[in-house]
Amino acid sequence: MKICRAVLIDDEEWIREGLTEHINWEQLGIELIKSFGNGADAFQFIEQEEVHIILSDIRMPNMTGIELLASLRDMEQKQARNISAKVIFLTGHDDFKFAQTALKLGALDYILKPAEVGDIEHALIRARDAWHKEYLINLDDVNLSIDPFSIEPISYLISKALQALHNRYMEDLQLTQIAEELFITPNYLSRLFKQETGISFSEHLSQIRVQKACELLVESNEKIYRIGEVVGYGNPRYFSEWFVKQMGMTPGEYRNRKSS
Repeated sequence: MKICRAVLIDDEEWIREGLTEHINWEQLGIELIKSFGNGADAFQFIEQEEVHIILSDIRMPNMTGIELLASLRDMEQKQARNISAKVIFLTGHDDFKFAQTALKLGALDYILKPAEVGDIEHALIRARDAWHKEYLINLDDVNLSIDPFSIEPISYLISKALQALHNRYMEDLQLTQIAEELFITPNYLSRLFKQETGISFSEHLSQIRVQKACELLVESNEKIYRIGEVVGYGNPRYFSEWFVKQMGMTPGEYRNRKSS
């Protein structure tokens, strides 16, 4: 049986050393080929090398564990890989949304620090067995949908961002706020948003707000300053100036033109 190749990612050196020494990798039938202090270096390595299991922290510099997993799934999809790498998160962040996002992106397990060595080894065994199963099926050239998490992870992240925009456009909504809720960096979300939608986060937010403002101006008798508040602009003057930039006319002119 082909041996599983694993990498370890954690920004704290003492944790990397502890996991390297205290987990009986050889007895588990897993080869720990390298450890990394951040996700960016790890992903660069994974792009070039065959890696079957990833044991990773989530909060790390340069690239978070969530970003790493999203990038990994995208790479696998683009390269048409038949077998997906198995990802286990080992993190000190006890947050349901963290776990929910990780699992929806295809993480095999989510373990909280401090964790017993036995719990980590049990998760590694599950990952090893899952990888071996896919490997054997692939050898037999069986055309099955193997990975239960075979979704498009980048689209998942952007769909969550878009959902937030459409549900909360009336708030003072910032890209940094949504990125924090998705457990990814603002720069990463900004880049993905542009790639997926073709426009920036702020441009999309403006489109939603102006569409809603136009609907309210035509379909309701609400005062213009109240419509501005509804779509996220509490200052009437700023709302009017913003609307002119978007539509080439004031809110009052738009209402009169559409109502005549």
